[in-house]
Amino acid sequence: MPNFRFRLPIDRQLTDAQRLALNNDNSILIYGGPGSGKTVVTINRFLIPVRNKKDVMLFTYNRTLLASIKGLLTEKSEELFGTLDNNAIRNVINNKVASFYKWYGWFQPDYDDKKVAEDFNNKLNRRGGSKFTEIFFDEAQDLTSSVFANSFILADKVSCGADNAQNLQGNFPPDEAVDMIFATLKKQSYTELQQLEANFRNTREIFEFARGFVPEDSNVQELDTSQLDAGENPEIITGLNNDQQMDYIRRVIESNANNNIGILVNYANQVTDIKLYLEKNGYSCKADAPEDKSFSYYYSTMPQADEQVMFDQMKTPFIVTYDSCKGLEFDIVIMPFFNDAQAALTKPRKRRDGEEWVIEKNADGTNKMWATINHYYVGATRAKTTLYVLCNFKPGILNFYKPVAPINDDLPF
Repeated sequence: MPNFRFRLPIDRQLTDAQRLALNNDNSILIYGGPGSGKTVVTINRFLIPVRNKKDVMLFTYNRTLLASIKGLLTEKSEELFGTLDNNAIRNVINNKVASFYKWYGWFQPDYDDKKVAEDFNNKLNRRGGSKFTEIFFDEAQDLTSSVFANSFILADKVSCGADNAQNLQGNFPPDEAVDMIFATLKKQSYTELQQLEANFRNTREIFEFARGFVPEDSNVQELDTSQLDAGENPEIITGLNNDQQMDYIRRVIESNANNNIGILVNYANQVTDIKLYLEKNGYSCKADAPEDKSFSYYYSTMPQADEQVMFDQMKTPFIVTYDSCKGLEFDIVIMPFFNDAQAALTKPRKRRDGEEWVIEKNADGTNKMWATINHYYVGATRAKTTLYVLCNFKPGILNFYKPVAPINDDLPF
């Protein structure tokens, strides 16, 4: 199967709003919905000081997005890095693009401003007191206010991309991430706010379906979809048991060998179930997998050796949880086992604290669940042209959408 492809428009292919954000010399917070180009602008902004041999850092939250960006920079190095030599390019890819949480040293969401300031100053001291020229945060809403309250300790300039509707980690109150991040940044240094309004990823039908999950989000509901390309309606397939859903996934893969395919699920064990099923049917996630039978997968506690293979060469189909799919896009998205979605919305997340398991909390003090409705909004907006939602029975959160007839042998591909 093909390598995962991240499309990176260059300057002349950007919209006026994207170009304004790209060429802004100040600290900036770029906000907008899925497919609006936040990550595209962030990468292009990052490459400007890189080509001028400045000391900068680009941080992501999701390691899957990190892998795709590293893969893009490696694949397109000759056209993206200007006159930098191979050693300098390798240094940028290996050391200047990082997962913030891992770079920090396993950051905890409950760290307060004082703790983060102390740790940032220690990192600065280890650099001999030399600040970065600029640091870039993609998917900034997944970090915490304490990070942005101290970012200028590390750098003279800070650039972020964020979206309230993609606040899946609960580190900010609903609909407040952008305002809070912006207020925190501009309190420390002059910072501008730039909105990217258009969606360049989804068809009209897919986006209309996706925003049905978040009817109370006025920013999402007010987006104009008239300029989106027309496409096929999402396929909502009910009446499938787990084995039939697995078979459906395989048939979609076999019928779309040249497309980026994302398979999105709620839980890590569902990732491994699909992985094992594909392996039983001749597919492999190993480094030496045959091109026509390869795939990749990710969840946060996966075996390190398999994660390294994914980082070295990210393949599709790509199996991943909703938590880890942000920043990615696929030609085709499959959302199987969707009858579990209703339960995931009410199942608290727990983490081990010594000998006990404690329920994780959101920024507003509520219990953190395995999923929010925003997870499914984000998942559906990963699809560029085709979306399949597979389930045994129709969960209540799909009441806004009329499903197609139960599946039969005449598959729609």
